Amino acid sequence: RRAELIKALPSHFKCSSCKTKAVSMLFVQYGNITDPDKQYHLEFSFKSAEERDSSAELLAMSEFEMKPSLRKNRYLLYTKSSAKIEDFLAIIGANRSAFDLMNAKIVREVRGDANRQMNCDMANINKTIAAAEHIIDAIAWMHETGTILRLPAELRETAILRFENTQASMAELGAMHEPSISKSGVKHRLDKIESAYHKFKEELK
Repeated sequence: RRAELIKALPSHFKCSSCKTKAVSMLFVQYGNITDPDKQYHLEFSFKSAEERDSSAELLAMSEFEMKPSLRKNRYLLYTKSSAKIEDFLAIIGANRSAFDLMNAKIVREVRGDANRQMNCDMANINKTIAAAEHIIDAIAWMHETGTILRLPAELRETAILRFENTQASMAELGAMHEPSISKSGVKHRLDKIESAYHKFKEELK
């Protein structure tokens, strides 16, 4: 029956529904779709290149192109495009499966976006922690060498607050000042403190 089906595939169909039924039969006999939660992969597997090429012709008649391949003496047609797989499922009337695939795709994309955002947030947090540790070490050095007394009063205030409140955020540090200053104000002062630190180290070499 399979050989007869393959042989008849390139024939002219009386109506579009006949072509759709032939594509559906082709999938039932030779097709496989991987679980979309794992990956997107639609594949047809044939015993001969002739079967594969005839099937590719039928799929092309339905405006559905797939890539040929060869694996362990099996002649394959495949696609890894989620959009193409959705189109194929629609062609054979498996609308529920197409809808499920779209849902799985949305879930994967949302998870991917969430993971990327989490990784980005973690990278930013690590950078912030590293920067805070660096400036705290610089302030500790200035304490030990007495060079902190050479800082202008406003920078000395910020340096002491940063040193005494290592876990505080920029906004929290800003609120501790008298009068309070903005996060950008705190950042500007810390940059000046770091510049002074490098200057003092050069002088004491």
